Amino acid sequence: MSYSFLLYKSNSKIWLAGHTVYGLCSAWNHATNPSRPMTEREHHRANQYARAIKNRMTRSGIVYGKDYTELSNGSLWPIKN
Repeated sequence: MSYSFLLYKSNSKIWLAGHTVYGLCSAWNHATNPSRPMTEREHHRANQYARAIKNRMTRSGIVYGKDYTELSNGSLWPIKN
């Protein structure tokens, strides 16, 4: 089973969608979904992708508590301003 989102490429579909808090939260939730079965290699790549998403959020000026929050299940949720 292949997960194309795990490809750490700047032109991947989800990576391109991640220029807003909504897109980045969606990409984070997709990459860190614990209910999806993954091999060790895919899990490692998903963790790399999740770190890259958090780094992009920081560089974009997206602030935890102001722009998004983390739910009890670990998913990120955008806050409407």
